[in-house]
Amino acid sequence: MPGISVLWPEPAEPMVVDAAAVTDLHIDRIITAIVGGDEYDLRPWFARPVRDPGTVRYRQEVFADLTGESVRAACTDFAAGMRRMRERLAWRDRLPHPIQRQRGQLAAAADYLETVARLAEALAALPLTSRALTRWREFVTGYVARPDFDGLAADVRRARRALGEVRYGLRLVGRTLEVTPAEGAADYSAAIADLFSRFGGGEPRAPRERSEWDDLNQMEEQILDRVAALHPPVFEQLGEFARRYEHFAHPDVTAFDREIQFYLTYRAFAERVTGTTRAMCLPRVASRGDRIHAADAFDLALLTRRDRDAAVVCNDFRLSGPERVLVVTGPNQGGKTTFARTVGLLVYFAALGCPVPARSACLPLPDRVCTHFDRAEQATDPDGRLADELVRIRHTLDTATADSVIILNESFSATGTADAVAIGRDVLDRIVTRGSIAVWVTFFDELARTGPATVSMVAATEPGDPSRRTYRIERRPADGNAHATVLAERFGLTRDLVTARIASCG
Repeated sequence: MPGISVLWPEPAEPMVVDAAAVTDLHIDRIITAIVGGDEYDLRPWFARPVRDPGTVRYRQEVFADLTGESVRAACTDFAAGMRRMRERLAWRDRLPHPIQRQRGQLAAAADYLETVARLAEALAALPLTSRALTRWREFVTGYVARPDFDGLAADVRRARRALGEVRYGLRLVGRTLEVTPAEGAADYSAAIADLFSRFGGGEPRAPRERSEWDDLNQMEEQILDRVAALHPPVFEQLGEFARRYEHFAHPDVTAFDREIQFYLTYRAFAERVTGTTRAMCLPRVASRGDRIHAADAFDLALLTRRDRDAAVVCNDFRLSGPERVLVVTGPNQGGKTTFARTVGLLVYFAALGCPVPARSACLPLPDRVCTHFDRAEQATDPDGRLADELVRIRHTLDTATADSVIILNESFSATGTADAVAIGRDVLDRIVTRGSIAVWVTFFDELARTGPATVSMVAATEPGDPSRRTYRIERRPADGNAHATVLAERFGLTRDLVTARIASCG
């Protein structure tokens, strides 16, 4: 951890995310969408939520500062300059010629100085409110005024000025190219231009500019060696600079370059997925006893798919007083699993200190996020699907505490209704007894009517047409229709299927 960190005010206790939860909530896929090629190796930070309110608020303050266009522009400009510096250093390391490598290092140091000084100047005029960026501004303002920074800048100017004064001549003698001192050599450029102007054709075209990034060919390397031999003090000075400033970048500056990308990269992702119809917010951190809620929440996983431009429905939820468990019922393909995943992702990204996919929210920082999703039966499992579910839920209950969040999706559907309801009630009682927060997607309406700790939510359909899903999850008593619909679909007894079968027999 750097001395001046904009990501970690102090070491923070991590939030445990079970391996199953990473898969069930599509966390890896979302992180990949955020970091892309991961130039800055950000994935470990996005995979490490914390349960420390101080760290979360510290990061939220930075996100709030970055809503200002001028602050964001200053940090983005700094990142571009540091990227250019790294590219120069990478180019230097690929070069075979030592003098060209030294010249590349000099150019990288010049980029570094300009980038850091420009950031210090920009931050000095900005109305920062976050502790992290305010501390960083104090550091960088003092850093650019330090003797070592001034010394590096003076040595860069001295070396560049000396190189800029190097002059030499080239003379063709038969098949030999001679490198000579420039003193006393005539400048024939005006005479040559005058000679060729007699042939017309307008103004001569400017020569193609050569990039300083180009490698030297063998002849150019030999010319460079002879030029260096003609001006030994200049190139000795360049070599001394390269040796003295092999590592010129301050570690806190390079750390800031990486850490600020945590914020800039996530902000860029958030702008891509919110569009014009959705919002993201910095949630309030819930204390014990606070009402937990979110308004207009949506699922980030849906927006990382190829069809992310499709309409995404937002939903609300709340838990207050004794309420601890959201029991979600309703028809298949009605958005229940998406809603459960949304709740889990809200908690996850809140624990990263990031804006979350909702218009407003108050969310807990749990010690653990667990999931228990329905799994397909494996032929290699000798005990069967139900036994596997029971083993997994036992592990979840053994590790869960009053500070845990549990997401259950269609659990125990591998057995009959009576047994599933009995098992479900027992598990639900254990969750409530522990005081954990839970979301349970189920076909069994009976679980939504187990006491004041449970809140019934139902996947709604269009009024008058139960076959049309609205993907709205409404807070209301379970109506019993979902289980009947599921059974009808399971046994081929829906109206459409029965009508088609009768028609085929006629």
